[in-house]
Amino acid sequence: MKRAADIAALLECHIADVLAINETWLSPDILDHEVIPKDYVVLQKDRSGGRRPAGGVLLAIILHLQPCRQTQLETKAEAVWAEVTVSNLRFLIASVYRAPNSTPQQNDELLLSLSLAAEQQHNYDACFVMGDFNLDVDWSTKTPLPRATPAEQFLDAFDNFAFTQLIKNATRTTATSEKTFDLFLCDTPNLVSTSEVIAGVSDHDALLIGLKVDSRRPPPMSMTLPDWRRAHWPALNDLLEVKLQGVMQEDGLEEAWTAWKTALFECVAECVPSRRTRSKRKLLPWLNKNLKKLIKIKDDLFAQWLSEKTNEARIIFEAARKATQGAVRLAKDRWFWNLGRGPQGAAVFCKFIHLKSKVPINTTTFSADGRFFSEPAAVARQFLATFKQNFSPPGTDFPFLWLAPIQDEKLSKFHVTASKVSALLHVLDAKNATGPDGIPAVLLKNCADTICPSFAHIFKLWLQLASCRQTGSVQRVTSLIGKLLEKHVRNQLAAFFESKNSLPDCQHGFRERRSCTTMLLKTLDNWTAALDSSRQQQFFSTGQKHSTGFHISGCCPSAAPRRRRRGPQVVEKLPRWPQPVRSVLGPLLFNIYVSDLPAALKTNLVQYADDCTVFKVVSCQDDVDELQDDLALVDIWCTNNGMQLNAKKCVAMNISGARQPWTPQYTIGGVVLDYVCTQRLLGVHISRDLRYNHHVDVQRKKAARSLGFAARNLRGCTQRVKRMAYLTLVKP
Repeated sequence: MKRAADIAALLECHIADVLAINETWLSPDILDHEVIPKDYVVLQKDRSGGRRPAGGVLLAIILHLQPCRQTQLETKAEAVWAEVTVSNLRFLIASVYRAPNSTPQQNDELLLSLSLAAEQQHNYDACFVMGDFNLDVDWSTKTPLPRATPAEQFLDAFDNFAFTQLIKNATRTTATSEKTFDLFLCDTPNLVSTSEVIAGVSDHDALLIGLKVDSRRPPPMSMTLPDWRRAHWPALNDLLEVKLQGVMQEDGLEEAWTAWKTALFECVAECVPSRRTRSKRKLLPWLNKNLKKLIKIKDDLFAQWLSEKTNEARIIFEAARKATQGAVRLAKDRWFWNLGRGPQGAAVFCKFIHLKSKVPINTTTFSADGRFFSEPAAVARQFLATFKQNFSPPGTDFPFLWLAPIQDEKLSKFHVTASKVSALLHVLDAKNATGPDGIPAVLLKNCADTICPSFAHIFKLWLQLASCRQTGSVQRVTSLIGKLLEKHVRNQLAAFFESKNSLPDCQHGFRERRSCTTMLLKTLDNWTAALDSSRQQQFFSTGQKHSTGFHISGCCPSAAPRRRRRGPQVVEKLPRWPQPVRSVLGPLLFNIYVSDLPAALKTNLVQYADDCTVFKVVSCQDDVDELQDDLALVDIWCTNNGMQLNAKKCVAMNISGARQPWTPQYTIGGVVLDYVCTQRLLGVHISRDLRYNHHVDVQRKKAARSLGFAARNLRGCTQRVKRMAYLTLVKP
């Protein structure tokens, strides 16, 4: 961790698409981006065993190369393999470390990993292996000369790859010796443009390799955006009030929506100044131009020492390296000391924590099957393919599809008023992301009273035209305007269902005055009361054959396809369009979809959205059979409603005070349920004795990890910042 500043400074001065690090000395508790900048995808393999972290290898790859880890090539050896795509070329790269005191078994594991990679070499355009092999080999000759037995074995393995070793200079120099331990091996040397040794951040020097391929880094883009901080809101509201009058006269939805957007953007262009933004590579906040010059001088002195090989040049370089390292670390400590100060101090502190913990502020990437995608089109395709896996194919036939009985009373009309639209606009978060229509939340919030009459008119037209989305293009992301309409519809639907008691009382998800807390309190209260009663019953009824307890089976249905329902009916004719991802209506519609599940069961059931828990007091075999029948009914209900129950995610737990509880066998769809001693239910770890020792241990370990993260990354900060970190990261 103390070399994190040195690594960051090295990457700022020598921009790299792929970074390989040996002897990382990292433990699993250390997050990837505490050491490596957030621009990289980190693939690391830590050494297991030992009293303290040691060894370990790491590959850090820039995101747009679409790295994919090749775990099938990895053995117990300290080697990590990955596939990258550069200019339509597929490369296989590896970061390898071999300890100088490696045993024959460890050497065999590394040789096995190399042989597995050699079998797949023909699938790639090039293969590159870099790392510290600690081999006693003379690389200065045309044919490498081994000086020990392990070196001969590894040279034979390199020959199987047809590898060429491009590093000829020493990579570790002491007062008495010069050794070439760090190697760069490739099977296509004609792709390599430069290979040099530069000053590193440890006792080993670093290798800098350049390839004759274009990595196609995303070019910086400049945009002209409205500067909302300098907007003249009174003038904008006055102008909008005049220009939006014409929208009220439009009777067609498309015409009204087009006129509304045109008037809005014209008023914004007239009353809001613009600003030009350009995405560029930013320096580290503590790395200024003077430090970069100092690093450049150090690199020049290192190159001079390599060319002269004199003791005087070596002393000068070591003094420059020590001075540069001290200046870089001092600059970082000073920046940490000022972290959290000033009017924007809290925002800077939170941003720093996000960067280190890899909690993305703007999600622009997607990972699937071990690959990372950054291009918008690729992200959309992969996300759509992943999302489709949760749904049944269009041609799937459900012959036993059950239709609920008709509900006489129905909600056939939605009421839209300007006051209700204004209330929705005023509660918007001004920092919400802009949707595909380009209308930001800050504009809607500050002009709510002015635009609410025209909004109400458009919403009425929208609701009158049930098939409006069939004629237009379907957006992948719902706009803020669409979410406002969905929220308005959701509020009226929820009020209607609550007034008619259409939703079961056991459903606690996404309902007013219901939450995870209400479900947990009600469920735990029932379990505790019955458990206390059962203990008294055991105490007084000594002749009872079986102990009394609860058997809990958690079932989690997968996402369901659309189905027709006859009740509860909402409107006479609903528009036939698929619900977008992250729709405001989605949770309520799902509650309606599963509202008939409790009626199909005889035992107790509690629900939070798609998370279901079935429980019953079991004192005899008849109770076991009744609970098993209900589990079968759950499976039948899922089949009849076009869903597939994932029995592998279902578990059973016996809540009892007995030392040897009765554990009869339960099955769902022919799969035997496993018994567990603890189960996480809505964030709380429930134990079979209803004690919270396990939950407290889990939270304590989580707090200890957060405290360790804060201690490692905020060591040089003020006491105020450390207290802020404790209150925000550890104490909750």
